[in-house]
Amino acid sequence: MTKLATTVLVICVLGLLALGLVMVYSVSPLQESTRFVARQLVAGAIGLTVAGALAVRLNYRDLKRVSTLLFVLALLMLLAVLVPGLGHRANGARRWFRLGALQFQPSDFAKLALMIALAHYGERWQRQMGTFKLGVLAPVGLVGAVTGLIFLEPDWGTALLLGAVSATVLLVAGVRWPYVLGPVALGALALGVLLYFNPERSDRVYSWLHLEETKDGTGYQVYQAQVALGKGGRTGTGLNTSTQKLFVPEHRTDFLAAIVGEEFGYAGSLAVMAAFLGVFICGLVIAWRAPDRFGLLLGTGISFLIGLQAFINIGVVSGALPNKGLALPFVSYGGTDLIAMLLCIGVLLSVARGSTEPEPAELAPLGRLETPLTRLA
Repeated sequence: MTKLATTVLVICVLGLLALGLVMVYSVSPLQESTRFVARQLVAGAIGLTVAGALAVRLNYRDLKRVSTLLFVLALLMLLAVLVPGLGHRANGARRWFRLGALQFQPSDFAKLALMIALAHYGERWQRQMGTFKLGVLAPVGLVGAVTGLIFLEPDWGTALLLGAVSATVLLVAGVRWPYVLGPVALGALALGVLLYFNPERSDRVYSWLHLEETKDGTGYQVYQAQVALGKGGRTGTGLNTSTQKLFVPEHRTDFLAAIVGEEFGYAGSLAVMAAFLGVFICGLVIAWRAPDRFGLLLGTGISFLIGLQAFINIGVVSGALPNKGLALPFVSYGGTDLIAMLLCIGVLLSVARGSTEPEPAELAPLGRLETPLTRLA
């Protein structure tokens, strides 16, 4: 079962990567298309090389030894990017380190660092995860440190994504449902207050609810994306024939799915969603067949990280969710996000390889692990 899941996972990821390269070429101006595709190719080659090395040579259990180091480095980078002169500011946000033509977004790698830290914590304190102190207070501190710094950039979409994925990992680790509901309720209340005092983002929510009314203002991006999806119809207008790329802002990055829908139609959009569903399900199969709790939690976190980010991006483009500003994994243009997602796949493949190897005597078999989800089953 694990071998089948691994094969399907690799096929889906490679298919999405190929689609991404084709679409980056399609939406780029003719005189610049080679430059954008070359950059994406380089990022993809780096990501595939490192991911392949991780899958073949890394024993994912070794990540426990460096989980604290990776987490601290992620925090330091997230702090440094907020410092004027170190972090590059663009579009009202300070999210990037910039060296000439190269840009690096530390939050992309903080995602994986946080998943590794939470998985290690969940394994280390597995017998105490049902208590409020060790099951909620301590891990909420880890999650809050990362999401809080990302929130300050500001990057609300990534912060909310990591909060949701982290809550899922903690539930699988054994945290009791009532303990999670409290922090979630407080977080939702805090988010509502922040939205109330932040006109730019509260306008996005209003635009989501009243798109027709705001289509020439705040809702312009989403409205034009929906026009693109409508133009595509069932089978699309054909590769490199998009006219909406002239009107959809961020059509190479956050809203590339709209151009996919225009050029390949509903059929193409459904194929993309099926590929992401395949990645998500195969990731969960690999996670739940892992030989130890660390592999279970790490695989679950990575699967939900990729699946939920794709779900949010497609939901925003289709108008089902308010605009969050998240890239479509493996498809959208952007080097650091692509490399980070491929690193996640490499770690997931390492977990899959570990499940086919003899289990160390000190590791408890997965069948004896108990979580709220397994108790419900």
